[in-house]
Amino acid sequence: MYYLRILRMAKRRAQKRQAIPQWADLQHISALYTQAQQLTVETGIPHQVDHIVPLTSKQVCGLHCEHNLQVLTAAENNAKNNKLIEE
Repeated sequence: MYYLRILRMAKRRAQKRQAIPQWADLQHISALYTQAQQLTVETGIPHQVDHIVPLTSKQVCGLHCEHNLQVLTAAENNAKNNKLIEE
């Protein structure tokens, strides 16, 4: 089981790397991950960075860039799963 988890995590990291466009603002992306960590510490509620348009899904593939990221609680992100939620 542990081995499978490591493989899934490695696959996810590779998907993110491949989905980063050259024009992405890496400092802004890093700031979003920092914000998620800070909110987790401040509130005691786990927060994560979510891809608004999933990196991979049956319908669409999004980019790993600042315009496609948002900070959500872990519960909200997990409930969203790998779906595109249209407003």
